[in-house]
Amino acid sequence: MSVEQTRERLRAEKTVPGLLGATARAYVELLDAPACTISRVIGDLLVDLNQHQKDGGRPHRLGHGYLISDYPLTRAVIEERRPQTVSQDDPEPDENELRLLNELGYDALLMVAIEGGDGAWGLVEVYGEKGRRFKDEEVELAQDLAGEVGEILKQLERPSALAPSCT
Repeated sequence: MSVEQTRERLRAEKTVPGLLGATARAYVELLDAPACTISRVIGDLLVDLNQHQKDGGRPHRLGHGYLISDYPLTRAVIEERRPQTVSQDDPEPDENELRLLNELGYDALLMVAIEGGDGAWGLVEVYGEKGRRFKDEEVELAQDLAGEVGEILKQLERPSALAPSCT
């Protein structure tokens, strides 16, 4: 599926859970990755909401929470809205991120923030295996897609102007 077809598919989603599911699938397909997790930022907590695995495996750790302050690289992605990558082959990898990657069974990670109305709404984590390193164009695509998802989320979460008012 092309990037434009993916964008159209995401724009067609009418619910937040539907959008998150379609988004996780899109990252796995477009970046040829084994898995993608989308988490919600709630203060200093990051809670896994959706995961898609290429092999159709059962999602791991949904609902699991992480303290953002325990993961400086993740915190930088969320606070600065700049994507980051981590790989087993990095000369000076973030030890906390690397430990979690090992625990999950992956070799690489690409993280991008999803922008919300008041800061980062969430975090997308795309995983790589077999010595993979994410290329600059993949990072750029991931960030562009996260921007699109953020805009769609704002629309889905906005109270409808047609909703009856309580008076």
